[in-house]
Parts: sequence; structure tokens; C-alpha cells
Amino acid sequence: MTYGELKNRVLELIFSYSVAGSQIPATYNNQADYIAMIPGLVNNGQMDIATSVKRIPAMAFLSELENEQVGERVLYKLPADCWLPFTGGLLFPRSRRYERFFGYRVIAGKIELPFRAPEGLALEYWRYPERVSAQTADSVELDNTPDVHECLVFYVAAYLLAYDDAYRYTTFLNMYEERISRLREPVWIEPGPIVDVYRFRKK
Repeated sequence: MTYGELKNRVLELIFSYSVAGSQIPATYNNQADYIAMIPGLVNNGQMDIATSVKRIPAMAFLSELENEQVGERVLYKLPADCWLPFTGGLLFPRSRRYERFFGYRVIAGKIELPFRAPEGLALEYWRYPERVSAQTADSVELDNTPDVHECLVFYVAAYLLAYDDAYRYTTFLNMYEERISRLREPVWIEPGPIVDVYRFRKK
């Protein structure tokens, strides 16, 4: 869903998109105020979802991160959009397979290694969603996934009406909560070699 599509959906829900089939101009009543509030509410809703029920995966190579040498150890600054590192260790390609490396620690927003990271050593992490603003073009695709965007519509509509219509505010907020309760993260599968379970069988 694009940012423009979300705005139109929200305005339709709160009966502020058209009158008798004609689109409402920004100068009509408090239409401009509604439109000005949408970017902040989109960011709040995206953050709420991305740090709870539908996280956003990302990856960064340590060799490309800002770093500093402290004695024999090297500290790599976590990416600015990093919310939580994966708990499965750093990822390293070796020959024709991938391996996990656990000889590190995360402290004060930095990854500490006992050596300088080789090329290819990667950090997998959950990132914050990309923010929108009043200057964001209507054609920009929203961050995260389509099922999240459908939830966002009701989140933004609810909080636009928070001070004007308690009944519809509660209705839309309940619809938002109901929808995010059904969100699911994809199942992450990391393939590995198949062990021959019959190799010790007596013949």
C-alpha cells in the first residue's frame, strides 16, 4: 500500500474524504488538521507493530559498520535502524555453506569482537520501520508488509477521532487490536546437512 492510498482509506473511514462524491479540499473545516496528523500517527502505528507482533528483518556486514580498535578488540557500532540483534549468532559464509559465530558480545550499542571482522561476517537484526513525514510523496510504498498496512488504516483512523468521537474511536481501536492479534511472522528456516540416522544400524 502506498502512503497516498493509506491517507485516502483513513479519510474515507472517518467520513472526511468526499461530500456528495466530490473530494473535500484541505481548506474545508478541519480537513487540513486531519491530514497534518496522519504522518505522526502512521509512524506511531508502524513502531507499535514492528516492535511487537510483526518485526522487520535486516542484515549488515560488520566490515561496513563504523568501528574502533580498543587494545586487541574491535567495537562495531550497531546500525542506526537496529532494534534488536538476532540471537542466533553472526552469520559467516564458509566454502559452500553458512556457519554461525558466537565469539562476540553486544555492549552499549556495539558489537565487541576479539579480532577485526573478516569480509562477509554479517549481523542479522530486527530493524525499526522507515518513517514518513508531511513531505513524503503519496507514491511511496509503506514499510513492512501489506497485512500491517491494513491494520495501520484503523490505527490512524482511531486516533484522528480520539477527541471528537469516543464511540468511533473505540470501534476503530478495537478493529485495529483485533487485526494485529492475527498478524504472524514468517517461519525462519535455516537449512543444514541431513544426518544419516541409519548409519549405526546393525545389518
